[in-house]
Amino acid sequence: MKNYIYLFFFLCLTLLASSCSNFDEFEESLETKRELAVPLFHTTTTLVDLLDGFSDETFVTLGPDDLITLNYKGDVTRRNAEELFDFINFIFVPLEGAVSSFPFDLPGTLDVTLMRIKAGNIGLQFKNNFDEEVDVTVTIPQLTKNGVMYSRNKLMGSSSSGNNEWIDLSGLTGYDLGGGDDSLKIFYTAIRQSDMQQVLFDETPTLGITGLEFSYIEGFWGTEPLDLARDTIEIEFFENWVQGDVYFEDPSIEIAVDNSFGFPVRSQVNLLDILNVDQDVISLESQYITDGIDFAYPALNELGEVKTTVFDFTKDNSNVVDVLSSGPVWVDYDVDAISNPDGIQEIGFMLDTSFFKVQVSVELPFRGRVNNFKARDVFNVNFDSYDDVEYIEFKMVVDNQIPLGIDVQMYFADANEIIIDSLYTGSTNILSPAPVNQSGDVTGTETETVTFATIDAAKFNRIKDAKKLIVEGSFFTTAASTNNPSIVNLKADQEVNIRMGMKVGTK
Repeated sequence: MKNYIYLFFFLCLTLLASSCSNFDEFEESLETKRELAVPLFHTTTTLVDLLDGFSDETFVTLGPDDLITLNYKGDVTRRNAEELFDFINFIFVPLEGAVSSFPFDLPGTLDVTLMRIKAGNIGLQFKNNFDEEVDVTVTIPQLTKNGVMYSRNKLMGSSSSGNNEWIDLSGLTGYDLGGGDDSLKIFYTAIRQSDMQQVLFDETPTLGITGLEFSYIEGFWGTEPLDLARDTIEIEFFENWVQGDVYFEDPSIEIAVDNSFGFPVRSQVNLLDILNVDQDVISLESQYITDGIDFAYPALNELGEVKTTVFDFTKDNSNVVDVLSSGPVWVDYDVDAISNPDGIQEIGFMLDTSFFKVQVSVELPFRGRVNNFKARDVFNVNFDSYDDVEYIEFKMVVDNQIPLGIDVQMYFADANEIIIDSLYTGSTNILSPAPVNQSGDVTGTETETVTFATIDAAKFNRIKDAKKLIVEGSFFTTAASTNNPSIVNLKADQEVNIRMGMKVGTK
């Protein structure tokens, strides 16, 4: 609405010298010693033009029959696997016996059945305390590459030979790590060569894995929360609202989720609140907020695919009409998810490239009604160069095809916004709404509104030191103040034609 006010009023009172052709409603420019008459502007515009210029997150779309819809979008939030899950990339296992184990029931409550490793290193460290050779073999049956089990062997020299330490480092890229009983099993044997007996070293050998990264994980997912998105959406349409009643017949709040994780997920809406112009917080209420929304997810045979879920909170499943007709200026939301919410025992997966992408948006189709929607804005003005003015008279003629009208008052104020005087004696109608039929569409009949505003010498002397122009506009749709207010459709092809001229009398 800020663009409306700017178009109708700010140009009128601050330019004072602009001229434009095609202004056949008014006389041609005339300059004498005492009077200058000029056309200020003649323009034809639409609501689409007037609503242009919002932020990148706000834009206008056209629905069925060119119905104008304002769209407000929050930031796109993306969460990948590393952000959502705590992966262990460092493993240290003391090999205290022939069989040692390390739990890898990870991440979270995931029961792993298969991991494909894309990076990492594995290291062994042994020291032979026997004064004879010992043949050492380390195997990990769950760790395979091209079907071949991980295995390392070393004939270690005696403690006195100087060759009694074994440090082995190798890469893990390309290995698969299979599941088992939720732990990684490491087997090692140390065979003393003199009697072929299996022995244990006095100094406990160790196995270490560092920089572990996975390209693919498969298993049974447990039920746990996933932190997805919190953001706010600014509703610029209401930023200058002072008072009034606005009713949108079919608004919506949409949650759109792209998901490439291969396991069941359900939304957990921690917060979906609307802050209105009165600084009241109203919560969106819906059974789908209480019960959650199930997100689509790819199956095992759909690796790499992205499934999209779009859910709308509408008048049929929520109180969205109430919250978005309350003068909302911000939507504050916090949307998370729950993995495997029903505890389904089916194998799921994730890739290292898997992600959730979440965006919340608000849609306001311009079908509804407005009554006494008062907006207020303040502009800087400067009349210092007009000392010789005796009067200024404005004439504006508006032909309107839009079922939206405006009453206006303008105040001249000092730098501290202390009011000095007003332009009109009272609120004045400068735009009358076009009539509509029972469906809310305009009938094709224009309304013409002619208004005059005069600033005489006495008033000009009062306001010439003004530094601020306070504009208050009250917007209303057709028959809005009646007992049976009309529901109207604001469409892209509806136009308003504005012609404005002024006379300036000088001493």
